Formats: sequence, C-alpha cells, structure tokens
Amino acid sequence: MGKPYRYPPDGALMTYFQAGDFLDSQSVPLPHPAPDAAGLTIAIFFNMPGWVRVLLGLRNLLMAPFGLKTGTARDIAAPTREQINTCSYSGIFAVHSATADEVILGTNDKHLDFRVSILKDETADCVSLSTWVRPHNFFGRAYLALVYPLHRLIVARCLANASKLGLTAPA
Repeated sequence: MGKPYRYPPDGALMTYFQAGDFLDSQSVPLPHPAPDAAGLTIAIFFNMPGWVRVLLGLRNLLMAPFGLKTGTARDIAAPTREQINTCSYSGIFAVHSATADEVILGTNDKHLDFRVSILKDETADCVSLSTWVRPHNFFGRAYLALVYPLHRLIVARCLANASKLGLTAPA
C-alpha cells in the first residue's frame, strides 16, 4: 500500500501547479535494481488492474455525452520505452515529458487539466505516483470530488505493481 509522499518543489509537476490546484502523491519503496522512470511507468501505471480498466471504460461511456475527452483501448495500452522517452505516446495519457527520473503523462480537457508523475526518487529510496489536477469550472470540481475516493485506491493498486517487478529492496 502506498504511503503519503511530499512531491518535491523542483519536480516537473510544479511547472503546472498554482494555488488552489489539486496535488496528491503516494509512494512505495523503490525496487532494486530500479529501472529508469520509463520502465517504472510501464510497470506501475500501464499495468492497471482489470477493474480499473472497466471503471475507465464506464467513465468514458458516461462522459462522452458531455463532450469530454474519452480514451480508447489504445490509450491504456502500454507504450514502449522509446515512445515514453521520445514523448511520442499520445492520447488521454499522452507523455508530456520524460527524464531518467520522472515521466509526466496527462491531458487537458474543458472541465479540467490533469497530469500524472511517476518519479524515481533515489534519495528517498522510493517511487511515487503523483496526480495534479486543475479544475476549470464547477463540473471539473464536482468530477474531482466524485472520483477522489476511487483515485486514492487506484493509485495504491498501481503502485503495488512496483513490488511485482520481481526485484527486492536492498538489505
């Protein structure tokens, strides 16, 4: 299970952050030897449990009539390391930036903008999954309030994938 994490003030998400925005971060111990951020992103974020994929499909069905961006199966298919590192993976989880230590995914929509960070923090010996959201209107704020309880559970389940890398923490 993930634990609360203080996202660093010099992290890439902070280029988006303004007062009043939503920022949530959880972390788990970094596997050793640890892959780069692209490898962690594929293992953690793009190996969502089946029930999360079902919820995303339901979200897409419910939000399409409101004209919000909806994803396809391609949007949650795991990208290659090359697609992450060249920022060529597009869709609802488009790659906005990628370094050896951090990958930023996300999109802008009319109700809110969001980004997800997968950060390899060797100093704290952890990997974190952080979510930044900027609601644009009442609908965006209501949407965030509605999904927040599930959001925390989904992040924790995705972070649990770090332990499935078959690697163990140092002794």
